[in-house]
Amino acid sequence: LKATVSVLNCTCYTTCTHRAMYSGGLGDENDGDYEDDQDGFGLEDFVMDDTLDAITRLERYHTSDFSLQRLVLVRDLADTAEDCGYQATLERMLPLLSNFVADSEPSVRKTFVEQLWPLANFLIEGGEAGYVELNNTFLPFTFELLVDKNVQVGISAVGTLIKLVEFVRDDQVEPQLQNVVVTLAHDERAEDYRIVAAQLFNELAERFGKERCMNVVVEEMKKLGTDTSFSVRRTVASNLGKLMQFIGPDAAVEHIMPTVQALSKDDIWGVRKACVEHICEISKGVTRDVRKGELLDLFMKLVDDQSKWVKVGAYQQLGGFIHTFDPEDITEELIKLFAGMAPQEGAECDYSEYCAYSFPAVIQAIGKERWGKVEDAYVSLVKDVEWKVRRTLSFSLHEIGKVVGPEISERILTQAFDLFLRDLDEVKIGCVTHSAEFIACLSDGARQKHLHSIANLPQETENWRLRELIANNMGALAELVTPKTCKDLLHAAIIRLAEDQVAEVRTAAYPSFGKVFKRLTEGDKGEHEELKKWAYELLAGGEKSHYQKRQMFVQIAVHCLAEDVDPDMFVPEMEKLAQDKVPNVRLILAKAMTENIVGPGKLTDNTAVQKIIENLRSDSDKDVRYYSGAEQAA
Repeated sequence: LKATVSVLNCTCYTTCTHRAMYSGGLGDENDGDYEDDQDGFGLEDFVMDDTLDAITRLERYHTSDFSLQRLVLVRDLADTAEDCGYQATLERMLPLLSNFVADSEPSVRKTFVEQLWPLANFLIEGGEAGYVELNNTFLPFTFELLVDKNVQVGISAVGTLIKLVEFVRDDQVEPQLQNVVVTLAHDERAEDYRIVAAQLFNELAERFGKERCMNVVVEEMKKLGTDTSFSVRRTVASNLGKLMQFIGPDAAVEHIMPTVQALSKDDIWGVRKACVEHICEISKGVTRDVRKGELLDLFMKLVDDQSKWVKVGAYQQLGGFIHTFDPEDITEELIKLFAGMAPQEGAECDYSEYCAYSFPAVIQAIGKERWGKVEDAYVSLVKDVEWKVRRTLSFSLHEIGKVVGPEISERILTQAFDLFLRDLDEVKIGCVTHSAEFIACLSDGARQKHLHSIANLPQETENWRLRELIANNMGALAELVTPKTCKDLLHAAIIRLAEDQVAEVRTAAYPSFGKVFKRLTEGDKGEHEELKKWAYELLAGGEKSHYQKRQMFVQIAVHCLAEDVDPDMFVPEMEKLAQDKVPNVRLILAKAMTENIVGPGKLTDNTAVQKIIENLRSDSDKDVRYYSGAEQAA
């Protein structure tokens, strides 16, 4: 808090200095006149006294005319409560809070309502008085800000209320929550009250409980669904899903589907658009028969709506809507509609990005048996001129591969994989991030061919973030191929990554180095010997070698041991490095061992490893002792 006040004070000083410069400069003989011209505001009016404790500072400045001061105080309310203690919060802080509810600055009100939950949590944990204040202070303040004229304040208030209601005891739900929301729903003075009520009936359905929902909430939502204000009806259309799913499909179909039907035919296109934008939530809340019958018919009408924006909304939701069906209920008409979202040859399409985004979900729903129905659409999307479409597909290759299996993956998806690896970095990053997961979808014979492209990429790109991603995946890739293939394709690549000029790449490469080395040791022709030789060359010259090379060896050795390779391959040199003259070498050894091989079920039972740990924990350097876990051990 002191740091915050110091920053605020510096800001105030800078502001006043800036203003003084335009009045003749600091120390100018006209300073007195300047202060008079500025309604009596001087530097002291903007600066908070940082010698005061937090609660006293709040008391002094909570009505400050300077909004930035009020914002800083509000942002730190929870910390101030912790600082001043339980009783002082009740007696000195709470009486001041009503000022912030009515603050003239929206940013102050928004920050204030976001602080109500941590503040209430602090008080409720402290005793019964805190629960009393929940009902008397925090909930009323939140409800007041729910209908704030500023939209962002209202959104933050909804989020706060959803968290606060978890504190409300069951016997208080009706008087403290339900009755207040019902009152808002019946308020004819402003549509904003009824809009908030529609949101809360849906968001708080689970907290109201099934009986209250059936007896009260459902009926209130029906009435709001026929409100004279289209904004209220639009809000109802957007807020039926959670309520329907909570009361169960049979009740939802009987009591709420008529409202859904009416809203989907509303004269105002914005209401119909809201309805179709939440069709997936509604679909999850109805019975299977209604989903494949009545709801599907409703959706198909909205796809052909006279409003362009309703149609766009329908196509945006199409993939997700299909995913809510059982596979056998998905009609050919739906699949054809989805495939039609892809660009046709020689023509542009407004829905390509939505189609690409939804493709994995649709494939999961229809299964590989019906891949042929959407294959042409997929191939078209892979070649789309919009890089965002290709990027989306690049990130989902592995998910589609898991569903369609090796044959389709090798025939279609590998072509996309190779194309994306030659594409823009923004596209390339997707298949690189999930390269191991995609390669795992292929048969053993196809893995080697496509692994070659990944292995060569580090030397072909100057983008170090791509090299870091490849380094992260290299270990998992090694586990997918034979030791011979690992040596042929990944041996040189992992060395290149471990020697990369960018530290982040090297750091990512070390764990993968351990996995690659482990895979090589599983061969029967000594495939690991060459990689081991390279690692030991880092120590050539002993302590005369550059200390960073010895640090590299430490990282490599520890990660190899973490993969259960023979300790005798590395432990003898690690014992020497535990006595290295450079503290940073010992520190890296301590940190790496603590993070990777010290702990239950790890190598701590090895006598030599245990000796290294003991030496590091009694090291002359305090940082080495800290990272070796000396304090925890003590």
